[in-house]
Amino acid sequence: MQSLAICARLVARAVSGTEAENFLYNSLLRLSTSSSIHHSQQSNRLAITPSPTITRSVHLLTATSGYNGHEDEEDEDKGHLRKKKNSPKIQRTNRSNVYGDDAFFTAKNRLGDFLGVADGVGGWREHGIDPSLFSSSLMEACKSLVDNKLIDLNPLTLKELLSKAYKQLLEEKQCIIGSSTACIVALHHEKSILHTANLGDSGFVIIRKNAIVHRSQEQQHYFNSPFQLSIHPEMKGQRLIADRPEQASITSFNVEENDCILVATDGIWDNLPDSTILEEVNKLAEPTLDNLQQIAHALAKRALDNGHDPKFNSPFAKNAKKALGINIIGGKPDDVTVLLAIVTSKCG
Repeated sequence: MQSLAICARLVARAVSGTEAENFLYNSLLRLSTSSSIHHSQQSNRLAITPSPTITRSVHLLTATSGYNGHEDEEDEDKGHLRKKKNSPKIQRTNRSNVYGDDAFFTAKNRLGDFLGVADGVGGWREHGIDPSLFSSSLMEACKSLVDNKLIDLNPLTLKELLSKAYKQLLEEKQCIIGSSTACIVALHHEKSILHTANLGDSGFVIIRKNAIVHRSQEQQHYFNSPFQLSIHPEMKGQRLIADRPEQASITSFNVEENDCILVATDGIWDNLPDSTILEEVNKLAEPTLDNLQQIAHALAKRALDNGHDPKFNSPFAKNAKKALGINIIGGKPDDVTVLLAIVTSKCG
């Protein structure tokens, strides 16, 4: 999740003068006072019908890919990252489950396979805090809970998983400061049901026969200000967004063999229209890990390139026009994380 200043710069392409940029930047920093729980229409309700397609145990074959989309400079001698515009130095997080400020996890237990992504809020960098520390710690806590068999698998499981992981971060002896969105999905091996939980503007789609048959619903307080889990110290003059794991939208779907499941941070959704996603996924000739990996890389690379293309009419630009009533053009530079999985009954 990019710093809110990115949105202000994109709008400034269409609206001249510092007044417009300052207005947007300040408005995006307002604290939403909404206390309502935002759910999709299908939240807390199973959308399941009997499936004759799958008669045996299934699992997810999963490929991962991503890019650091930040405009950072790396100090190779000291192992620090520094923003180009005089931001404080921060110690770089060196974790294998991180792409920029994004993080992810994959895990399994006897009941099912679990996938998740989290998008760290880039604005913390301005306070000298590594935004990826919170997102990666949250995903690692989720993975640990699954690996240690502390999680069951039912329609409420993923909200419980998110809540327990967040609680672990709150109880850390060394306080982990930051914020992130989160999206988690889990496939039940025997029941062929995909359970999901989404908080914010990361998300998932389920693709069947070259069509998107299910997708997550974005949760936003206002444009470019998604729901997010947060841990922050008292900051004088700062009003920050802080949501709860219980506010995650949960859904459950029956799946079929060869369904593709794409779980990703908003670097994908802001820079790739559905047509591009379907174009790439439709190239999957055989459901092998190598083939999945190639498509995951292609999706991530196209999103990265579109994000840095000032002439691309991106989904982000279109949504900005709808939300703010202004004409802007260009992609949204951001980190990109892709988990691309296929439902299969084959071993290996």
